[in-house]
Amino acid sequence: MNDYRSKKHHLFCLNFKEHVRTFIKEHDLIHPDKKIILSVSGGVDSIVMADIFASLGVYFELLHFNHGTRPEENLKEEKLVLALGEKLGVKVNVFHFNFSLDQKNFEKTARLKRREIYTQFIKDHSWVYTAHHIDDSFEWSLMQSFKQSSLKSTLGIPVFSNGIVRPFMCVTKKQLRRYSHAKDLKWIEDSSNQNDKFERNYLRLHMTRDILKKYPKTLRHYVSRQNQLAQLQNIHRTKRNSDLSIIKEESGSVILISDHLENHKNEIRDIIHQKSESARGEIDVELEKLLSAHKSIMSDPKSFPYKGPMNFSGGVVAYLIKNTLLLTCTHDLTFYKTLDHKLQRFLAVSPQIPARCFSLPFPQIVISGSKKLTKTSKIIHPLLPVTCSFLKNQGISYAFAPLMSDKDRQMLVHDAVILDSSVVGL
Repeated sequence: MNDYRSKKHHLFCLNFKEHVRTFIKEHDLIHPDKKIILSVSGGVDSIVMADIFASLGVYFELLHFNHGTRPEENLKEEKLVLALGEKLGVKVNVFHFNFSLDQKNFEKTARLKRREIYTQFIKDHSWVYTAHHIDDSFEWSLMQSFKQSSLKSTLGIPVFSNGIVRPFMCVTKKQLRRYSHAKDLKWIEDSSNQNDKFERNYLRLHMTRDILKKYPKTLRHYVSRQNQLAQLQNIHRTKRNSDLSIIKEESGSVILISDHLENHKNEIRDIIHQKSESARGEIDVELEKLLSAHKSIMSDPKSFPYKGPMNFSGGVVAYLIKNTLLLTCTHDLTFYKTLDHKLQRFLAVSPQIPARCFSLPFPQIVISGSKKLTKTSKIIHPLLPVTCSFLKNQGISYAFAPLMSDKDRQMLVHDAVILDSSVVGL
């Protein structure tokens, strides 16, 4: 039994490392001309980060802040990080502060001081890496949603921001703890994390733990929603660094976003084969038709911006709206059928249709209950026929996100209401 458990832990660690490595590669989070500085507190998250980077075979240094808020614990944390640096054979940069947990705005003051030092390293041709993860981003988004109405402010903690890199925005706290236990890593728990006078601690201790326990799919919904929101606002890191963005929807379907899909024929073919229920089947003719349709849509502003369903062997179906391609299959389509009926019922029983809202699963329908969108859709989309027909019959303006005008997109940034699958009960 112990041997089986050991093999299971080993396999998890290998998969975890590969997942993080792939995330780093896809998002270009290591620059050949930038020194890597890992901000390590001595807590479990940053200790895992150091362990992962040690396995990447790249040069890095450690950066540690002794805030002076818990003298005895702070000293233990500093000694732990120094010992880690010695073990890994890397330089450790230590900065000492003299803060108090009781001082006014401690969190903000400490954050600004750390940012000031990060900036010094960044100016010296470095990138600074922190161990923020999906749970941290979820808590940040939740906190901002209580304070602000701007959609952009609630997108969460960015993967990359002005030289600060967060390579763990692909993993959860639970996964980090499992990895640390499997690897028998040593870290120190910050006792001040139990002090709920600090905003993040209050959310974690009194809200997010219960939310995640009651709704175990919360983080999965969150990641999907925030990635798509970032894509819609053209601020997703993969969209900046590559012409192709790939998003896996909750349904199991895959969205590909590119102005030049013909350059990504191999990626599209691979996904079609992965989703196909048949081990055999020629798809080249159908794939060429799809790419030709996309090229025509992108090159001619007057062309009809929609194509689908397009059928491939093995039950794979494609839908195309301008630069956004959905690859789905017979099994996945049940999700959209259920979503369509639930979304229509949700809108029908709502006392008032939100002024501006949209549903994130493809085809990303945007609804305006009070103001006409500048590009109102005339399409009854086959994935949402019930909802589209309802909106047309009610005279409610709607469009699809890939077809939105810049004016409507700007309006969406400020006051959109998100109707994703979790809201309508999926």
